[in-house]
Amino acid sequence: PLRPLSLRVLLIDDDAIVCASMQRLLQAWGCVCQVADGIDQALALAPALRPELIISDYRLRGQQTGAGAIAALRQQAGRSVPALLITGDTAPARLREARNSGVPLLHKPVAPAQLYRVLADIAAALDADWAENNSGENV
Repeated sequence: PLRPLSLRVLLIDDDAIVCASMQRLLQAWGCVCQVADGIDQALALAPALRPELIISDYRLRGQQTGAGAIAALRQQAGRSVPALLITGDTAPARLREARNSGVPLLHKPVAPAQLYRVLADIAAALDADWAENNSGENV
């Protein structure tokens, strides 16, 4: 059995079917997951959720991109929230834009085992940061 991941995840994708299936998968792994269909909804949900991870499709509605959504959410939070971009896009210019954002990029279809490994690594890094920042304190 997989170790539960207790991450608060904000998932951004304008495809409702993709959102629903990804949300079910993340919840099965122990994550608290809220979904948004674009930047505005993500910015509205983030303050209450306080996401520990943002997962966004690269291409959103209109001219919006996942990289833009992640940048806006990080600015709102005042910190560099860990993030992942997921894309099914194969256009070289789009892939270059996504890579230039500095956010790790996974290609659709993402195998659940691959996604789990990436999330487990992020959870472990967050746990290590928490332990380092709270060592010596009575909790």
